[in-house]
Amino acid sequence: MKAIILAGGGGTRLWPLSREDFPKQFLNFGLGLSLLQRTVQRLLKAPFIEEVVIATNAHHLALVERQLKKINAWEKVQILIEPCRKNTAPAIGLAVKYLERFCKAKKNDSILVLPSDHLIEPEEIFLDALEQMKKVAQEKWLITFGIRPLRPETGYGYIEIGRKYHALAFEATRFVEKPDLKLAQKYLADPKFYWNAGIFMFSPQTFWEEIKEHAPSLSGLLDADYEQVIREFDRMPDLSIDYAVMEKSKKVLVCPLAVSWSDVGSWDSVYEAFEKDQNQNVKIGSVLDIDTKNSLIVSNNRLVSTIGLEEMLIVETEDAIFISKKGESQRVKHLVKELAEKGKAKRLPPGFVLLDKTEEYEIKKVSLSPMEKMSYAQKEGIDVQWVTLGENGDEWTLNENGHWENFNPTSEQMSWILIETKANRLLSLSSLS
Repeated sequence: MKAIILAGGGGTRLWPLSREDFPKQFLNFGLGLSLLQRTVQRLLKAPFIEEVVIATNAHHLALVERQLKKINAWEKVQILIEPCRKNTAPAIGLAVKYLERFCKAKKNDSILVLPSDHLIEPEEIFLDALEQMKKVAQEKWLITFGIRPLRPETGYGYIEIGRKYHALAFEATRFVEKPDLKLAQKYLADPKFYWNAGIFMFSPQTFWEEIKEHAPSLSGLLDADYEQVIREFDRMPDLSIDYAVMEKSKKVLVCPLAVSWSDVGSWDSVYEAFEKDQNQNVKIGSVLDIDTKNSLIVSNNRLVSTIGLEEMLIVETEDAIFISKKGESQRVKHLVKELAEKGKAKRLPPGFVLLDKTEEYEIKKVSLSPMEKMSYAQKEGIDVQWVTLGENGDEWTLNENGHWENFNPTSEQMSWILIETKANRLLSLSSLS
């Protein structure tokens, strides 16, 4: 079996922690490992998975590299860089082409496709289900995996199952897009409905046959060699794999998973997924609460303290604070849209910490671990000063691609103070004291 991890998304549903340039697959929620790192490690535990390919884009490549190196998985997986961001159908099509071209995937091999940003426990049950469905996928079926609903969730898609085909799989009757609350309550009470986990398994042969039948506009562009598909990728239609194939195909099986699962797609789902204290609070980071119940409180930098709150979502970062009633977090996308229109949706990249900011200047601390890279583009009309912290600054150089690099892998983490000021208004560190 070969596996494709989709890691090119730029979701902002977990704003302010998740941003366009730092989406949720790179977040760790205080667990030590990010969602991407957990996904990679989960697959590397499976001896029946021969190849793991991460599909991402150039914008997120440095983040993927950085996180793989931290778990010593850099040389154990391959990375496919998509030419531009597209929906899941063309992204999966390109990745299957990659597996055929570079990993010698045969037409009847089993291919697993899964997102990079889901929580799945226990992993042993999940991996056992994958191994058992491996041969079923080779019988010309498209397999999707379902989760029995725990609540009337309006943020997930649903699948209705029909006739039993296999000990662990049922024929899919229909797919339902995110329902309203009334329908979600109905599906919760009906044992035939499952959440759509967005995890798929199929053979290349079956995938290409179903794409050709149900998404001819996409199939026409994918029916070429890998290099040609790369060149034509920006012309691919913006189709999800569910809309392009899964909802239309008559060859879909559903494998119910007896696991705890979350797509961590909203702050409400973060609350549902994480362990709670005696007052049913989920607390991440530096939090002090008094008479607070049924709430999610996330501190990224500063102490967050609460008194007498119930049913709240509170998220603190270095540059923004989000406060909402529980049940309202799906509306974050509207908030982010308004912030983007005002140019306030971006977050500092990893390794950057804002120390001080006025209309005249910004002061940041920049830190890199050995062999890490970063890109820095100086803005027009802004003067810049770099001040090295520590004694080994000469080990670091700025190369022709604008990356700071350290060529001594045994050295400690290096840090700088970056001072950005309006032109002709340079400051010195002593003048700021």
